[in-house]
Amino acid sequence: MTASTADTSPLQPLAHTAWEPRLATTLAEARQRTAVIRLLRIALVGLTALIVLAITVQILMRSFGQAAPLAVTVGEDARMINPRFTGRDESGAPYVVTAEAAIRRRGEDARITELESPQLDYALLAADQAADGVLARSGIFDATARTLDLIADVRFRTSSGYEFLAEHARVYLSEDRVVGESAVEGDGPMGTIRSDAYEILDGGARVVFTGNVRTHILNESSDDTGGQP
Repeated sequence: MTASTADTSPLQPLAHTAWEPRLATTLAEARQRTAVIRLLRIALVGLTALIVLAITVQILMRSFGQAAPLAVTVGEDARMINPRFTGRDESGAPYVVTAEAAIRRRGEDARITELESPQLDYALLAADQAADGVLARSGIFDATARTLDLIADVRFRTSSGYEFLAEHARVYLSEDRVVGESAVEGDGPMGTIRSDAYEILDGGARVVFTGNVRTHILNESSDDTGGQP
């Protein structure tokens, strides 16, 4: 009876141990992909929140009478292209202030906006017919006080048919009133007039001139008179 020869070949590793390193690598890759996906989700949520915030700001600005400009260049100052401001006066009449461009100076009151070639769509007054809608070379709009200052080469006409040329006019959009503290020349159905200052009241139906008033009234005799209409 012979004894069986012992198997001297080296022991083979169990089959599942050969997969352990690969399994560990796969788990690490899965965790990495999960982390990337989580970051992408956070970024997407943050981007969505910013979009919602921007839309909300636009709605609020419109509700307070300020519409977003078509373009903004941010530097030392904020420059807006084709700005548009809307609102209503105390009687409910709408107004729209536009311009070729607007500037908000850095560090100054945010409610103050400097305008280039301002225009105004408002029943109180309109631009001179030859001015293509532009009221002045420059202007300053105060959104809170609802005033529009027109500066340099101010040309406008009232609902009563008078056309005026001045260097300054302040339009009180909430009061349906215009005040000018510089020399003015006017031309209308009654004749021509000039003075050192003026005020337009009652929606343009009444104009008060003060300071060195000179008038040329058109009538049968076409006399020159001086005084305050």
